[in-house]
Amino acid sequence: MEMVLAALVTAVGGIITTLLLMFRKENTEDHANVMEILRAVGGNVERIDSKLDSHIDWHLKEATGGEVSKRN
Repeated sequence: MEMVLAALVTAVGGIITTLLLMFRKENTEDHANVMEILRAVGGNVERIDSKLDSHIDWHLKEATGGEVSKRN
């Protein structure tokens, strides 16, 4: 009886381990896809940030006759 129980526990543990490893492989692939998209978005955010800073400076110069006032 004890041997049957040990074999059953081993079999169930093996199945659970296999399922977890399969899920982990999918998660790794999903993670790689998400990281690729985040890198693309990050580049766009940096570009937009630079353009926005230039645009704000342009407005400040126009409003103050060519001098940029201090910003907080």
